[in-house]
Amino acid sequence: MKVNIKTISEITGYSQATISNVLNHKKGTNRNTAAEILRVAKDIGYLNSTKIENIKLVVYKKSGRVLTETPLIADLIAGIESEGRENGLDTIIYNLEQGEEQFQTKLNVVLEERNSGVILFATELDWEDLKPFQNLPAPLVVVDAWFKEGDFDTVLMDNTNSVYKMVTYLLENHHRDIGYIDSSVSVRNFYYRKKSFMDTMNEFNIPIEEKYMVKVEPTMNGAYEDMKKYLEGKPQIPTAYCAANDIIAFGAMKALRECGCEIPEDVSVVGFDNMPFCEMTSPPLTTIDFPKKEIGITAVRQLMQQCNRPERVSYKVELLTKLVERGSVRKI
Repeated sequence: MKVNIKTISEITGYSQATISNVLNHKKGTNRNTAAEILRVAKDIGYLNSTKIENIKLVVYKKSGRVLTETPLIADLIAGIESEGRENGLDTIIYNLEQGEEQFQTKLNVVLEERNSGVILFATELDWEDLKPFQNLPAPLVVVDAWFKEGDFDTVLMDNTNSVYKMVTYLLENHHRDIGYIDSSVSVRNFYYRKKSFMDTMNEFNIPIEEKYMVKVEPTMNGAYEDMKKYLEGKPQIPTAYCAANDIIAFGAMKALRECGCEIPEDVSVVGFDNMPFCEMTSPPLTTIDFPKKEIGITAVRQLMQQCNRPERVSYKVELLTKLVERGSVRKI
């Protein structure tokens, strides 16, 4: 018989919501009630822990054009390794790239994993790529992408509120003609960032002008080349751009300067990621910062919770961000 929260509810008479709160250490339940629920859960094997030998970080590249230049990987690895050591676990980095000769063989190795806790770096993936992981026999945490279609533990930055901060900051500086520089490569994070841009503009009744919406390659050189080509058509330029990430912002800024647009005198730019080069751009880039290492630390903690309570509910953890003001935005 499968043991789950419903089983505990039938034995104890308490609601599934109460049992879920107790098993996930939420406050508000009577101490005696909580003790009885935990005793029953232990007696029927619900709290049997899963043992893992190590942590396997799967860096899954689909196009490679986003992950190749992301600042997140190094900090993510540092966070995973440090928290892994706290739990006596080594970290193995496993690279997986669609299109490589042994891709399917390497993917099958991951899908049949039983001895490792798996952290999947899913930045470039869509739902079809992730579906096979639903039946993974090992504990799994997905990082840097959220899929509403699945029931996975997920850790990522708060994309929605981050872009809200970007837009409202520009509004506070009296910008009303605001454009968006998006990635031409489809990525979940970029989708939610653009959606938040549209939603925030609508919330404040600011017109969204199609002529101010640009799509570029999400690499530094690609963003530069695509933005340069766009500007050759001599389009009307807004007073400010929000960029999907810093790499796109950096490439676009270079193209804008070469076309005679001074930043921020002629056009303001806000990025997303707070990459190290943001302080060295000319001018220094105003951007969104988020706790990159903390994503890795939190992912390991989620993994260990799965090991200790295999039947626990899944969590979507969104880490808060902050706007870092530098010199790429002017007040008008």
